[in-house]
Amino acid sequence: MSSPPPPPSTSQPLALAAAASSLAEKARSTSQLIEKTLLPPTNTDPKPDPSNPYPSNPSLTKLTNLSAKLLQFNQHANTLGDCLTSASASGVADVLARTLDKALTRCDQGVEVVRGQVEWLGREKEEGGLAAGKGQGQGKEQKGKKEEVDRQAVEEYEALLIAYSRLFIFGSQILTVGKQTNSLDEKEQAEWMAKNDVDKIINKAEESAQKVLLGKSILKELQ
Repeated sequence: MSSPPPPPSTSQPLALAAAASSLAEKARSTSQLIEKTLLPPTNTDPKPDPSNPYPSNPSLTKLTNLSAKLLQFNQHANTLGDCLTSASASGVADVLARTLDKALTRCDQGVEVVRGQVEWLGREKEEGGLAAGKGQGQGKEQKGKKEEVDRQAVEEYEALLIAYSRLFIFGSQILTVGKQTNSLDEKEQAEWMAKNDVDKIINKAEESAQKVLLGKSILKELQ
């Protein structure tokens, strides 16, 4: 009589859950850093356009939108962490665990770049270079050069957050489906990943990380 299979290890899912929670917190704190150090008090316009809260200052609008994307990402990363914690008893397929491990690592590296650029921009403001609080200011002006927040750089940051949010949502769905159907076993999780063509989502996320990890400056010089 063959012996029963060993119980699933809980250490790997819990380690991944901790990484997801740490990443979520980094995104949230970066959003707070933008709000506290780079943005002026809330717009006094009683009905501001959510997509363009600072019409006279494009740099502030870009930063406001980035802050919002960071908070949305925070929710998805936290949800993934919760799902991994819940799945620790039933187990996580190796292919799913490896995918999430790499994704969490790469995304953390990307968010660290974003945070570093936000911190640098905050120091520029403290030194008087960034005209973030002036109604007509576009960015910073120093030594005869005029600069503003680079739209392309911010879009690359947002693309990173969106791409990894999609991947984290996918991972959460696999783990949640398991709970709703009396638990998918590890083989079924792997089959579900293959069936839903997750490679496209993974590749899109990796491409977005590669762009952000180039370390492009968040400021550009105006022509």
